[in-house]
Amino acid sequence: MADSGYFLGIDIGTNSIGYAATDSEYTLKKLHGEPVWGVHLFDSALTCSERRTFRTARRRLERRKQRIRLLRELMAEEIYKKDPDFFIRQDKSALYAEDCGERYSLFNDPSYTDKQYHEQYPTIHHLICGLMENTAEHDVRLVYLACAWLIAHRGHFLSDISMDNIEAASDFSEVYSGLTDMLVR
Repeated sequence: MADSGYFLGIDIGTNSIGYAATDSEYTLKKLHGEPVWGVHLFDSALTCSERRTFRTARRRLERRKQRIRLLRELMAEEIYKKDPDFFIRQDKSALYAEDCGERYSLFNDPSYTDKQYHEQYPTIHHLICGLMENTAEHDVRLVYLACAWLIAHRGHFLSDISMDNIEAASDFSEVYSGLTDMLVR
């Protein structure tokens, strides 16, 4: 009569797990005609520092998206008056032209299209500089594009404004007067 007992050997490494099953005489056991032994390889674990780097980047990008959403909320009413589809076109701008169904990704006015925009402002820095140097009234969409770039790449919200009282942030008169006072000095 055959002995039904067996030994299971396991070798756990940093990137693999090896296993083997033997009988009491240390002969490999068979399951469905195949010897019961093998190895499973996997990627090594990340160090705490590597995980922290990914987590930090993920949180930083989420805060950037949150700032852009807040800016959209603050400027949505005025932009909607000028161009109701502006944000929709902007969201679709990452798609291929044949997928989004729009010829232009930002400006679709008969008198002002993306072509005129890029001729007038080759880079976002040209736009920001143009808005700062020219005191004439500007298209609200241009102001939005400049502000969105600034808060996405340089801005922060290290203020004491609560997210529950966001209306307090929509009054820019105090902030604007403080900024002009600082620049005039």
